[in-house]
Amino acid sequence: MKKYFALFVAIIFVFGGFDVFSQTEVDNINDILKGLIQEALENNPKLEAAVQRALSAEKIIPQAGALPDPQLTFGLSNLPVNSFSFDQDPMTGKVIGVMQMFPFPGKLSLATDIAEFEAAAIKYQQEEIRNQVIQMVKQTYFDLYTIDRAFETTEKNKALMEQFVHVAETKYATGSGLQQDVLRAQVEISKLEDDLIMWQQKRLSFVARLNALLNRPVDTLVDKTLPELKLPDSPVTIFPAEQIEQNRPLLKAWNERIQKAEMAVKLAERDIWPNFTIGASYRQRDDLADGRQLTDFFSATVSMNIPLYFNRKQKAKVAEKGLNYNATKSEYENVKINILSEVESILAELERNRKRVELYKGGILLQAQQSLESAHAGYRVGKVDFLTLINNWMMLQNYELQYFFALSNFYKNLANYELVVGGDIIQEN
Repeated sequence: MKKYFALFVAIIFVFGGFDVFSQTEVDNINDILKGLIQEALENNPKLEAAVQRALSAEKIIPQAGALPDPQLTFGLSNLPVNSFSFDQDPMTGKVIGVMQMFPFPGKLSLATDIAEFEAAAIKYQQEEIRNQVIQMVKQTYFDLYTIDRAFETTEKNKALMEQFVHVAETKYATGSGLQQDVLRAQVEISKLEDDLIMWQQKRLSFVARLNALLNRPVDTLVDKTLPELKLPDSPVTIFPAEQIEQNRPLLKAWNERIQKAEMAVKLAERDIWPNFTIGASYRQRDDLADGRQLTDFFSATVSMNIPLYFNRKQKAKVAEKGLNYNATKSEYENVKINILSEVESILAELERNRKRVELYKGGILLQAQQSLESAHAGYRVGKVDFLTLINNWMMLQNYELQYFFALSNFYKNLANYELVVGGDIIQEN
């Protein structure tokens, strides 16, 4: 009777702990996850590289709008080679000059616009990578959650199976049981021990992945995830396509690239017009040896390039930039269509996993629990064989694992949805 009582207590303990959801510990899960995300945002090397690229792109903007460097020249003019004397000939002089090229009006402002659009695109790309890091942290955390729950369920399964072994051994010793029941139970325990090893190895893999995201040493220990997790009370926000276009950093980056390509077309059209170079020089002359005093000279020049081959160069460049503009718009549309398609797919997965969680929680698990209790009662009085008891117990444990997988997948889908739409889905839980 003590054996049966211990078995009954173990079953009550397993079932009784399943439905407990502490709001305090749910809040703790939020705090833990927020802490991991914050650590990743501060330390993740991929995100840090994106930040540095964005800062680098901002430094290009003032460069694009700056004039070309002026040219400073020094020279000698008309120096007689028979004496190399500066006071022999009145045409001899020392020359210093400066020249500055000025692009045709509007070219520098367009170049600045192009640099600004590119910097904005890279900035949005940084935000996209930031969101990707958050998504990967969440997904890895919920993978760890699944592994921890699977390990706990397997441990409980093993503990109760050991109780079954004791009961089967007792019945076999008294002649009311079969030896094959004992052997079957021992085989199941060995299988469960193998499952525990498997879950431990998988946990090490996910811990290493999480540590990599947080830029920690890969062997840093990660605390076991809290068991209390449930579906959010707040509904999932459904974002219309227009709002997704406004929120998703990836789409905003493509919008900036479209505007950059448009400015590149306008700049190519301006290249048909010439650039101007203004120069000024000062020529200093020494007084001659015969006593004559000479006056210094000042000279100024204006020059421009002649786009003589504009049909082959500038017009072709305009066509090139126009085609690139069209290609960029088409690529944007392709990215947008794929994102909207992905949204629908993720929403379908969210709904499927939500229904699975509710089905397991509200129906299947309760029915499996009742089936096991009935099999346990029947086995005690000899109306149910040992194999039926084990099958009912294993069925309950498998359903419990499926429940945790569905719950974890729901939150992983939610992390994917947040990345795809570029916005917060729920505010709490």
